[in-house]
Amino acid sequence: MSFVLYDVETTGLAKRFDQIVHFAAVYTDSELRINDRLQIRCRLMPHIVPSPEAMHLTGLRIGRLTDPALPSHFEMVTEIRQALQSWCPALFLGFNSLSFDEEFLRQAFYLCLHDAYLTNTQRSARADVLNLCRMTAALRPDVMKPALDATGRAVFKLKQLAEANGVAMTQAHDAMADVLTMHALCEIVRTRAPEIWSQFMRFSQKASVDSFMTGEEAFLVSETVGNQHRTRLVTRIGQHSEQVIRHYCLDLSADFDHLRGLSHDELIALCKTADRPIVTVRTNVAPTLWALYDATPEHLAPFDEAEILERVAHLRDDRPFLERLRAAAQAAERAYLPSPHVEEQLYERGFPPPQDKALMARFHAAPWEQRQGIARQFADERYRRLAMRLVYFERPDLLSTELRLTLQQQVRKRVLEADVNTPWRSVVKARRESEALIAGGLDSEDLDRQHQFLTYLDECTERLALPLAS
Repeated sequence: MSFVLYDVETTGLAKRFDQIVHFAAVYTDSELRINDRLQIRCRLMPHIVPSPEAMHLTGLRIGRLTDPALPSHFEMVTEIRQALQSWCPALFLGFNSLSFDEEFLRQAFYLCLHDAYLTNTQRSARADVLNLCRMTAALRPDVMKPALDATGRAVFKLKQLAEANGVAMTQAHDAMADVLTMHALCEIVRTRAPEIWSQFMRFSQKASVDSFMTGEEAFLVSETVGNQHRTRLVTRIGQHSEQVIRHYCLDLSADFDHLRGLSHDELIALCKTADRPIVTVRTNVAPTLWALYDATPEHLAPFDEAEILERVAHLRDDRPFLERLRAAAQAAERAYLPSPHVEEQLYERGFPPPQDKALMARFHAAPWEQRQGIARQFADERYRRLAMRLVYFERPDLLSTELRLTLQQQVRKRVLEADVNTPWRSVVKARRESEALIAGGLDSEDLDRQHQFLTYLDECTERLALPLAS
């Protein structure tokens, strides 16, 4: 299988309301030899206010993000999509990507009327190099070791992990530098721990994950809760009644008698805590799993393998108890309320209908002069709104005065929003964040960068406060 290793730099951490500003990827063969690469930046979308903290971490100045010589977000995303599509099918790899980069990439495709699920459809799959590194450090510490913080706690941040394993990193928080660092870490595991590399690729496939969990009486799963990472000894007890990719696994160190004594509501409440006894394993996110025979005695403690299998056998005899646990775990799943914001509706309303998928292709193939007419034909309101917004961002001169003023007002409201509790970042919120950074103390270069940003925010406020131009 071929591989695509990629990384994104963004305007902030809000996956639905920030944007990618720098994308990098390399395309390799099955032995990780690089055959092609892509690196591209873009300017800010009109309604996006970047995070001062993100600019501080990446060293970007606001002038770089607003450079009119850079491609627009739409132009960048279209080029990314063309490159990735030409490399498919492939296994897409990132570092902490399944919870960050992957979501930003999907969101970008969605906002630009491309297939949001390019990385895990049509024989492509995805996996996370962070999980690969954690698994290797756990099972083959002679191959990979974590970095350590001042307290001796294991750290798996990319820069520190690279340094701990002798990988030179030229520049942190640069998309291509991160990709090449990731590539070097993968090469270490592939050449020195091929059995782990093979298992990593195996579990990038949903069917393999499903087969493993249903075939093993007990196994280990690696999970992250908040900022805490842990490995748990579990047995599978069932799956979600509707979302078949969600499997529920019971922690074998749990007090079963205590759980039997809890009511249904008490079990649900317990399943919502950080100490929940049931782990949800999704087969479509390349989970980190390993069999008992691969585990160290420390992983299995306080049991040995025979005790674990005996414990599982007793559990299997109590099907009503297992069904109570499964039902409680499903009931404890987070419920997402419908959002009025189109940015938050990617998952909420499912896949686009077939006729809208065909319209997306027509939209991209047509000249801009025809795209407004195509935008009006989408059956799904999400895509009508997104398509019309794209025309406004790229060619506002093609819109009627009334429609242009309406969309202009939407941008103004988004950017100048006074309520700092909105899910997006307004000028008001960004100014507070920047001033807090300055108050915390910055070196001269960082201070100058933040002062430039504050000047930009003032200019935005003045410009958007002017009467709407017709």
